[in-house]
Amino acid sequence: MESSILLIAFFLMLIVSNIINRLYPKIPLPFIQIVLGILVGVLARESTLTLNSELFLALVIGPLNFCEGQESDVMTFVKYKSIVAYLILPTVFITMLTAGYVTGKLLPVDIPLAASFALGAALAPTDAVAFLSIAKRFKFPKRVESILTLEGLLNDASGLISFEFAVAALMTGTFSLLTASFSLFWAIIGGILVGILFALLNRGVLSFLEKIDIADVTGALLLELSLPIVSYFVASLFGVSGIIAVVIAGLSQARRFKRIRLFDAELDRVSQIIWETVSFMLNGLVFTVFGYELTRIVEPALVNPLVNNYRLLAIVLTVTVLLFLVRFVMISLYYAFHYRTMVRSLRAAIREILLLTFSGVKGTVSMATILLLPQFNAYAYSLILFTVAAVTL
Repeated sequence: MESSILLIAFFLMLIVSNIINRLYPKIPLPFIQIVLGILVGVLARESTLTLNSELFLALVIGPLNFCEGQESDVMTFVKYKSIVAYLILPTVFITMLTAGYVTGKLLPVDIPLAASFALGAALAPTDAVAFLSIAKRFKFPKRVESILTLEGLLNDASGLISFEFAVAALMTGTFSLLTASFSLFWAIIGGILVGILFALLNRGVLSFLEKIDIADVTGALLLELSLPIVSYFVASLFGVSGIIAVVIAGLSQARRFKRIRLFDAELDRVSQIIWETVSFMLNGLVFTVFGYELTRIVEPALVNPLVNNYRLLAIVLTVTVLLFLVRFVMISLYYAFHYRTMVRSLRAAIREILLLTFSGVKGTVSMATILLLPQFNAYAYSLILFTVAAVTL
């Protein structure tokens, strides 16, 4: 009953946020939804409901990434594959190691190194949903927007895999770089294969239904809406990246790969309306749930008499600056190495570096990831969750 009431409250907040945004369009919609989520969290302080991170990733983040994948241009990915691969692999890992190690040393409690790296892994990836909410308000150069969107869609996988290995090291006390590298390779390749497989299955089933003349828009929409969820769970069953599977399935559904016929045109028209509604609801849930979870995560650390709140604030600001600094250095190294092949001025390159640095924002995926961390010490655990939540905010 309690969870039902909270779910109703979340959906009411979505309606209220839309009304407020229509009345005051200059106020960013995500900001309104976060504030409303905090309000729900304060009013439901006695609630024992906690976020199931796995389900949140599968039922909310997965479909959102699938939707963005559908809207993406595969040729854009091919065009920017070099810098996107650089951002989702070495940049994520260097950020994880640096931010994790430094934060572990700054926090006023002894934290195992593996737990520190788990914190770093949660904060390392950027978030496509968070960036796209910014892109709706500010005009970005097409190249920068494409790179940041593709990075946000794909780097969840490297962040989650890094997090899983940090947790495994925390639980077992052992870590193998060779095993981790192989698992990362398998997770990415396996995720790609699962995504392609289910996209082909979806297309094959539709073709078969059309051939026997029983295809309809409703059935086709149900297949499309279930595609990201089924892809995610099947990929997870095989131990590969569900996020990668969902994004690849979405890219395979991109409109330029669809046949142009009367039925397809009608399906596209209805599908676009449905996905716009679903996207608004899921985006709204992301920020509302983020606000709700903030109240539950932040309070234990702030009310702890053993911790100075000003010191916590200083740590949060330091870690935030560090994340941007590491990202700036990594992107600058990439541009320095490839500068001769880039047909652009130094000023334009610096502008791109700064845009890529400060628009690489964190989001609810960081929150969902750190909530997967097993509780090992109540004091340290609350400080880790607080740090991730506060830096993300």
